[in-house]
Amino acid sequence: MPKIIILNVGTAHALGDHTSSTHPITRSGWRHAWFAERGDIIVSPVAVDGDFLRYLAGTMGFDPDTVTVLSRERLVTDEFLMSDDVLGELGELTADGAAWQLMPCFWTQGVADLAARLGIDSRAGLAFAAQRGSDLLNRKTHFRQFAAGAGLPLPEGSVARTPYELARAIERHLPLTGTVIVKQDDGAGGLGNLTLTRGETGPLPGSRETLKVGDDLPALADEVWAALADELSHGLVVESYHSSTRQFYLEYVIGDDGVPTFLDSGEIRLRPDADPGSTELVWVGLDIPAALPPALSAQAVHHSLRLAELTAQVGYRGHINIDAIATASGDLVFNEVNARWGGGLVAHDICERLLGSGYADRHVAATVRDVPPAPLDAVLRTLREERLHFSRDSSEGVFVLACDPSLVTPMECLVVGATRDRVREIEAQLRKALA
Repeated sequence: MPKIIILNVGTAHALGDHTSSTHPITRSGWRHAWFAERGDIIVSPVAVDGDFLRYLAGTMGFDPDTVTVLSRERLVTDEFLMSDDVLGELGELTADGAAWQLMPCFWTQGVADLAARLGIDSRAGLAFAAQRGSDLLNRKTHFRQFAAGAGLPLPEGSVARTPYELARAIERHLPLTGTVIVKQDDGAGGLGNLTLTRGETGPLPGSRETLKVGDDLPALADEVWAALADELSHGLVVESYHSSTRQFYLEYVIGDDGVPTFLDSGEIRLRPDADPGSTELVWVGLDIPAALPPALSAQAVHHSLRLAELTAQVGYRGHINIDAIATASGDLVFNEVNARWGGGLVAHDICERLLGSGYADRHVAATVRDVPPAPLDAVLRTLREERLHFSRDSSEGVFVLACDPSLVTPMECLVVGATRDRVREIEAQLRKALA
């Protein structure tokens, strides 16, 4: 069954720019072309380079000429999907009588409208999407409400809807750890989060900047409100900030039958920026699967499944990612949910297609997001010469997940090996070869 893969990979609020396709989150849309199979259509915010598509298709074993990329070099918004020229082109591409299915990153109102306009068979969850139901599951304020209702362990916190409430929330939650995190209602990748502390103001995981709490708390609250709240905001979330020993996610897909199926898990890797003046940490990538202690893993699955079941009961169908941490004291704390593809889903999909179901029992994968940019042909040549490219015979090696032909943003690779130590060894060889 061919797919229309819709790379609506960021919300307007998170990206802040409705027309540009140069935002890093959007440029990383190239990585989602790896979902493609024979006969698929990719609706992308950026054109996918022909050499890259040939490399991808050759690796996965299909003819690249059977895949169509539809792009207008702009963000894939609902307005874009409903535009006459995009609807017309998709109508022509899908007028072959095949049983097409939609695979969007976000199940938005526009995706539901697109299904109706193209005459794609109705599926469970479209009615929920048509009423913007997914908005309930992609806001930080709503997460605390849903998670509290499902009984998940949460950090001490509250929702603030005015600068006055924000100041009171900061004052209330700051004493527990000496630091609070203030979260924008609809942000991506920690870009909408600020930490406020009475301690040192160095970079912290999950935050774009750490500010010092002084004597004038109302003035600080006004400053933070102005930085994070806008007309789209339903408020800000204030939580006590806990240092963590592990940051991880669990990903499920909720099928048409309303039953959540566990897909994958992963741990987030961060490092200090080489620039000592940087206010945030560098996101290195994800380790898949998450290597959690047995008791912590069981608790995480138990609680996250309850939340996934709750979202299914309200009508959502599709992918859902639930983020959590293990605190320095060993406690499990959940901090976010996103009703969309997770950052590790592409790696999971590649591994499952090439290594088989249950690959995580035998292999470890790691995404590496901070590889210096280089021309694709040169990188692929180096991988072959150094025998680092993925080999079906050895079931290990490196994939180029995404690259920027303008050589501005870093390249992202996927490293696969039998153990985490082996993956780190291959990663070190990759960095040395491309240095």
